[in-house]
Amino acid sequence: MILRPPRASDVEAAYAWDRDPELAAWNGRPPISISLPAARRDYLSRWEDPSVKTFIIEAGEEDEKPREPIGMATLYDFRNGGCELGIKIGPERLRGRGYASEAVGLLAGYTFDVLNLDVLRGSTLAHNDRMQRVFEKTGFEQTGDGAIVSRYDNRRYTEIFYEKRRNG
Repeated sequence: MILRPPRASDVEAAYAWDRDPELAAWNGRPPISISLPAARRDYLSRWEDPSVKTFIIEAGEEDEKPREPIGMATLYDFRNGGCELGIKIGPERLRGRGYASEAVGLLAGYTFDVLNLDVLRGSTLAHNDRMQRVFEKTGFEQTGDGAIVSRYDNRRYTEIFYEKRRNG
């Protein structure tokens, strides 16, 4: 697995992932409904934003087939010696196979060793058991929770907060 900067050729995959109802539900929002051309403009603009670091997650069998984009990871909200992470594994057939945990481990190394930050923060909604397991498996500690109201369905959700410290 590798993390690499996004390319224009990744737009269609990212668009498909953002239209997936299951991925959207894990984040308490609807699948995107804008057109592919509008989404293309949005993705390319966000991927160039210097205040956000976006990576495409690629995986594949080295000897059997070329690597393919399987997800996206983002580091954002750089403040107080740390940043937030967001991650998604796109293809349903690849979810629950350890790719998110491996990518979060790579992101933690990048955050601490390359960006020289001290803390990596993340959060997930209480019904996203998979992401909770990823955080626990990769050494994050739960730091609290809070209620949020979704802009999508006006429902109240519990958001669980995690962090991993450089020397923790």
